[in-house]
Order: sequence, then structure tokens, then C-alpha cells
Amino acid sequence: MTLAEVMISALILGISSQVGLQGWTRTAQAATAADQLDQQRIQLEQRLLITRRVLATAPVADRHCRFNGDAVDAALEAWPVDPAITATLEPDPVLDGLWFTVAVGSLQRRQLFTPAGLGHCRAEVP
Repeated sequence: MTLAEVMISALILGISSQVGLQGWTRTAQAATAADQLDQQRIQLEQRLLITRRVLATAPVADRHCRFNGDAVDAALEAWPVDPAITATLEPDPVLDGLWFTVAVGSLQRRQLFTPAGLGHCRAEVP
């Protein structure tokens, strides 16, 4: 092999190694980002499940099957919240329920909770 062929071969090897390394780096970054997104999604779902369970088991509805705001606040304050998660409750007087919005990072979920949907409204038997 001539010196020119060796130089060109070394150049091609260097470029292909650099491109391969960049590809692996991008793949690793994408995998890390996907893992973080998965963790955030799991945090959202867990917070929704915890809130649903707390509201379903605590006495938060009055005898007219409407939420008692103070009881809802007291029941939810007993559970610790991850500082990375923002959670808000908004009353919906038209639907007689509460919109629970939870967000972490770029993900957000919103769910409507009603006393009937949580099992607090029992049909009276004569």
C-alpha cells in the first residue's frame, strides 16, 4: 500500500468511528429521555390512583351526594406529595364533581371525580 492509500484508509476509519460514536450517543440520549418520560408517566398514574383511592375511602360526601370541600382537603392533605408533581382540584358545579389535574414535566393528566363515581351515593332502600 502506498502512503496515500494508508492516509485515506485512516481518514475513512476515523470518520466512520466518529459517526458511529455519535449514533451511539444519540441512542443513549434517546433511551434516557424515554426512561425519564416513563418515570414521569408512572408518577402521574400513581398520583391519580392514590387520589382516587383516598377520595373513595374517606367520608368526603354529604348525605345529598355532594362533595364536602373541607373533608376533601383534609383527606388529601394527609398524603405526601412529590415536589416535582403539581396537583390542582377544581370544583365543577355543573357536574357536581371535582376536576383533578396532575402534571409533572411536560406531561399532564386530568380526571373528573364525582361522589357517585367514587361510590359515596347509595340508593336508599325503603
